[in-house]
Amino acid sequence: MVSLLVAFGLLLFGGVIWLVALGAMRRRREAMERRVQLVVGRSASRGTNTAEKAERRASTLTAGSKARALFSWGISQTWAMRAGAYTLIAVALGAGLSVGLLARVATHFSYWIVIPACLAAAFFGPRALLKRQQQQAEQQFLLLFPDAIDMATRMMRAGLPITAAVRSLANETTAPVNTVFGSLADQVEIGIPFEAALATCSKSVGLADFRFFCVAISLQRSIGGNLAATLESLAAIIRRRRTVRLQAKAATGEVRMSAGILGSLPFFVTGVFMLISPGYLTPLMTDPRGKTIIGIAVGGLLLAYLTMRRMLRSVTTV
Repeated sequence: MVSLLVAFGLLLFGGVIWLVALGAMRRRREAMERRVQLVVGRSASRGTNTAEKAERRASTLTAGSKARALFSWGISQTWAMRAGAYTLIAVALGAGLSVGLLARVATHFSYWIVIPACLAAAFFGPRALLKRQQQQAEQQFLLLFPDAIDMATRMMRAGLPITAAVRSLANETTAPVNTVFGSLADQVEIGIPFEAALATCSKSVGLADFRFFCVAISLQRSIGGNLAATLESLAAIIRRRRTVRLQAKAATGEVRMSAGILGSLPFFVTGVFMLISPGYLTPLMTDPRGKTIIGIAVGGLLLAYLTMRRMLRSVTTV
């Protein structure tokens, strides 16, 4: 019980630090607003409501970006991660406390195992949420990207330059396509060369289909050619690539279902035994050799899951 309290205390201490920091930022902002009202009066301060709201939003975004940078450390593509600081802190505390309860109360592991497990769960829980957001945005982007290319092709055939077409895509398409093209158009508007902006966005997005798009435009601007026809062919190629990925996913559906069933069988059987004969598995929880067996079994299941996941994602991943 002492080790469990120590693990919970560490998690709560980290969460309290985050909350105190966010509260201090908010109090500092409110104090500054009160000073502005005292100096310029209420009538003048009403005109600054829009600026204050923008400052408040920027402060919130800064706190969220710092939290995302902490939990997404080592991840190359982070452009679609949108979870806020409070959400990430709540997920970290929930994951850490859940793992602590499972590791200490259910299996009676020592605090040398419970505390690292709690800290790892508190870090990888929000990280998994951010990675899930990124993957969903990438899949949605690849689904909408060919239609965006077709829209740009029609604009260029109507006489618009590619820079104007990019800005139109940023205004008329839906997320996450408008986010990517909006970033590209914003970089061009502040004076960055179009080729350099393409290279920056290509590296930030990290998707092969978008890199093909950027390379096609860069080559056309350097050596000339019919860009509309090139982009039309690129849209057809991207659709064919997506069709192949879907076919591979359908072909591996039986394997993925079998892997899920086989992986869940040990947990299902353990739950049944705990219901019909609770004392049958008691030596696994109390005897040191039983804990070793549990660790080896969980490690083997995790290794098998990661191996099969790696093999399947090699043919179905974006």
